[in-house]
Amino acid sequence: MSEHLKRGNLLWEGSRMFLPEHKEALLELKEKEKRQVKPELDDQAYHEMGMYLLTALNYTMPVRIHYWEQHRMKKTEGLIAHVDEWNKHIHLETNQHKQRIPFHALTEVEFL
Repeated sequence: MSEHLKRGNLLWEGSRMFLPEHKEALLELKEKEKRQVKPELDDQAYHEMGMYLLTALNYTMPVRIHYWEQHRMKKTEGLIAHVDEWNKHIHLETNQHKQRIPFHALTEVEFL
């Protein structure tokens, strides 16, 4: 075998490339793989979260809230400033900013 063919992958090293369509498809596939399934909660879990929220609001206790956003689970910590029953949102004050979390996105609430 000649020395030219024994170079491993160096023969094709300079001609490696991605088409833009392939790159977009690869990025979409990676994004879909990161997506998670939203957990389904029963009435007892919603009742328990409501009790935690009410207690944290009345006694100004810091909470950690786990919620669902853009196909991922997220969590944040802070004080509950207001529970907006009309628009179905929780207003949470964190160290950096104020945040609005919809009721339907909540998955877990715990005291810190």
